[in-house]
Amino acid sequence: MVQQKRNRSPRYSVPNNEQAVVSIGAEKHKGTLHVLSLTGGAIRLDKRFAPGALGGIAIDTVSGKFSAAIEFLPMANSKAQPFRFVAMGAVARERLDDALNKMRGQGLAVKKSPLDQFRSLAQQVLSRGRRK
Repeated sequence: MVQQKRNRSPRYSVPNNEQAVVSIGAEKHKGTLHVLSLTGGAIRLDKRFAPGALGGIAIDTVSGKFSAAIEFLPMANSKAQPFRFVAMGAVARERLDDALNKMRGQGLAVKKSPLDQFRSLAQQVLSRGRRK
């Protein structure tokens, strides 16, 4: 079996305290986007949600408004709640992709931490050792 290399989707810092609305059931929570990527992001909210909680998110971007279904992920050492996109329409995907391309052009990419860089290097070295 061939092992696929997993590449993490590039993350982008969201400028200007951009707002988004998270819907969980009948509740709506306004938050500030912190990080965004093609696969998810992180949002600062007044309320924390349990990992695995499902909801929806509506985001206004420079490319237009889009919405998607999300799943909340476990909290890290951040003040922002991470989430991943679980369902998104074709138009929403295009708008997100266009907005991220514009963010890339503005130099808003989140740089890897030294620990992330070390992990990547270690994975490369270990995978080379397995091939021999």
